[in-house]
Amino acid sequence: MTRRRPLFGWIAFTLVLGAYLALGGVAAYAYLQTQDAFIQGPPWWMLTSSIAILPVAVLCGLGMLGGIVGAARREKPGWPAITAMIFALPGFGYVAFAAYVSFVVTVSCAGPAGACG
Repeated sequence: MTRRRPLFGWIAFTLVLGAYLALGGVAAYAYLQTQDAFIQGPPWWMLTSSIAILPVAVLCGLGMLGGIVGAARREKPGWPAITAMIFALPGFGYVAFAAYVSFVVTVSCAGPAGACG
């Protein structure tokens, strides 16, 4: 039996790491765009969740898929694939939370003028 290099594991790990870097970059961008708002929270959350939800979902999804393929191939060492699968789970949690925040902010801002701050 030949020893398999962790090609899919490293790709998956890099994709998940890229998702977290994209999220951090978008959060910093959204903060700088909304720092002059009277109430900063809702616009910052809405801007961050609306911009970052797609890249985080795609990169974590591809990272999870690559980690599963790497684990199924039994690559040695297997830690990059396993770590990518474990670190992709909070990314999926972020996507769910961002969808919830987008929904709540959209519904609360749909009220009368000035309801959103």
